[in-house]
Amino acid sequence: DEKNSDRKEALDLLLLTQGWRRYVWNAVEPDCQGQPFLTDEINGMQTLKSKKKDKQNKGAEQLIQVFGAEGNSQFIWTDSIGHFMVDPDKMKALQGGYVYLKPMLSKEFKPTLELVDYFLLIDSIRKNRPHYYPIAVSYHKKEQPLDLLVISSDSTILLNEVTITAKGHKPFRDKMMGRLDSLTQMNLNKAWVCECQPVYLNDYYPGYTHHPNGKYDKVKKLPVEGKGYRIIKYSPMMVVEDIQEIVYSGPLYSDEELLKMNNLWRTKGYYGKREFYQPDEVDIQLSTPDARNTLLWTPSVITDEKGEAEVHFYCSDINTGFIGVVEGVDGNGLLGNAKCEFRVIRK
Repeated sequence: DEKNSDRKEALDLLLLTQGWRRYVWNAVEPDCQGQPFLTDEINGMQTLKSKKKDKQNKGAEQLIQVFGAEGNSQFIWTDSIGHFMVDPDKMKALQGGYVYLKPMLSKEFKPTLELVDYFLLIDSIRKNRPHYYPIAVSYHKKEQPLDLLVISSDSTILLNEVTITAKGHKPFRDKMMGRLDSLTQMNLNKAWVCECQPVYLNDYYPGYTHHPNGKYDKVKKLPVEGKGYRIIKYSPMMVVEDIQEIVYSGPLYSDEELLKMNNLWRTKGYYGKREFYQPDEVDIQLSTPDARNTLLWTPSVITDEKGEAEVHFYCSDINTGFIGVVEGVDGNGLLGNAKCEFRVIRK
């Protein structure tokens, strides 16, 4: 009753004295204000930097090509003001990595794309927000290093974990970026390899070429990254001034440079769910020791109408304690979390 000014304090006292353990929430659907903040599609806006061309195409729809990481592509249209959307069906077809967008306009239009990135704002807000659901914390005992070899029943020696690190020469790129890099190397890199014996690398360093007059009747081959070649420098009188053996390392272009050269924009797309190896009935009968420390990973478990579900898995050969963490959400957005522990003992 709003006439009682102390109704909230009285309600708190009532709940504390009655000792209620259960509350019934009969809400049919969540109380959502406005439209969802995070959507399943990509939204953006195409603008033309050329004012003259912008006036000519004002109110006209424009075509944009959308690529997947594997190079597969589809087409979408902008509306009259330049807004476009890549719907979930197209996102599903292009899943597996980044999504690339290319305006189907010539360079004289100077088209640019502005993509809506929700995650930057989400991350900035989330940093200052408390957690409203329990966070599962796993406590692991510090393992003592073993001086003796661990030998299984079939005389297999179990080795300790080995971490291998290396300094990569080039960043990992998907097929789309790899193709762009290859095309750029082909178009902008003037170095070429002749079929002379020994093989020479031409026009790589200024002044170093085996064919100073530029004439070469055969097909010019492209150099191979990481392969060794000989370079030679002649004087104006065709006297050898220097000969070196080098390992070819072509020009390196960043992802941003490759995208700008090809008038492309990139954003994150759908990514397939992770899967952990789980043995079947045949694998579990093998004599090879099973050293899995992740026994089960099922991110898409659906319960029945009673809220119950069953999962089945095989344990590994590690005699230790395991922790099971269950996290879920219902149709109204309510979050749940639980933890269990069990131990595997070899008979």
